[in-house]
Amino acid sequence: MINYNKNKLINECLNKYYETFSHTLDTADFVPEKYNDKINAYIFKNMKRAFKRIDKADKQFQKEFRKKEKLKMKQRKANKKKTE
Repeated sequence: MINYNKNKLINECLNKYYETFSHTLDTADFVPEKYNDKINAYIFKNMKRAFKRIDKADKQFQKEFRKKEKLKMKQRKANKKKTE
């Protein structure tokens, strides 16, 4: 089963990451390489942190989704018993 919620969150995160990274490419010729390496490491560290937040948010979403599905199944079973 494809997890569309997580894919949407990952795409949003990567878009922001690439946008931020593209800004650093403009300065690559003018800023010392040592400083650019620090900037890239900082960006990557923040991206990893964002992915952890995505995993946490998706875990919460999946938990709520399963809870709603379980409730729907109970209601269907109750309606089915009433009709019989």
